[in-house]
Amino acid sequence: MNSSTQPVSPFSCAPFIKEIGRGKEGARGLDRAQARELMAAILAGLVSPLELGAVLIALRVKGETIDELLGFLDALADQSVQTDGTAASVFQQLNDWSVQSGKPVVVIPSYNGARRKPNLTAMIAGLLAEKGFPVLVHGHADNAVGRVSTRSVMDQIQWPMANAPVYLELAHWQPMLAELLNKRAVLGVRNVAHTLVKLLVPSQLKQTLAVCSYTHPEFWNLQRAVFCSLGQTALVLRGHEGEPVAAPYRVPRMDGVKAGQSWCLAEPESLMSEQPDPHPPIDATSTARQIEAWLTKSQVIPHGFVAQLQAIETLIASETAAQS
Repeated sequence: MNSSTQPVSPFSCAPFIKEIGRGKEGARGLDRAQARELMAAILAGLVSPLELGAVLIALRVKGETIDELLGFLDALADQSVQTDGTAASVFQQLNDWSVQSGKPVVVIPSYNGARRKPNLTAMIAGLLAEKGFPVLVHGHADNAVGRVSTRSVMDQIQWPMANAPVYLELAHWQPMLAELLNKRAVLGVRNVAHTLVKLLVPSQLKQTLAVCSYTHPEFWNLQRAVFCSLGQTALVLRGHEGEPVAAPYRVPRMDGVKAGQSWCLAEPESLMSEQPDPHPPIDATSTARQIEAWLTKSQVIPHGFVAQLQAIETLIASETAAQS
């Protein structure tokens, strides 16, 4: 084929790939403005499939920097106009609940799903709702193929409280980011979108507290640093099954972020407490029934959940502490 007949990308990623694609040792991170420009082009559909794959793999090999994540989040905030009617209605409802209760909307990103143990994200969402917090759980069901998703569990729960937690699919307010998550099926590995969704707080919500989890230790500092830079209030914890919920019978490390500062709210327990059932069923129906039982019998709620709820309440009520 003659080169003159080959399709030309409306946006060239070459300058960016030259920075981030030089290999693990030679690659350099983008600054915040560059990252914003790159992600804006991706979200606008201006990047060719070949270049998009190169960008995603280069970032995967190099690892994302704080400035890159901040720039990417800036671009996502600019794209919030894509919010559809379903999302707009949910955000208005949550803002109204927040005003009525005097409490922030607790935003819980849930994108991992469970493989070996029950997915208990809905449990902390339910406990917060019982305390009067408006709760938004957002996720992408297609991302949890082969796993038990939070949506599948929440769909089967009969909530005992008046204002139940709300689940919202990512595609209703960030459709292009949802498409980026789908690239995992093409590339075979996770990409920067999987990092971004855990940090994502809808700009349409007026007062928020984010609950963010990590599995790999390097993300502990990265997530706290991003929330500090954004001035976002957040609880950062080592998640159970990769989800933003404490293990039921063991308290994980939990850190608070508020007004640009971060400090430890709970030290991790070294041992798992004895469990009534060490090998519980993990299907959505069984998990939903267990969560309903815990929510209606407060005296038997596992202490890991209680500790996470207390950490969130302490964070909201606290003055900021010294950066740890």
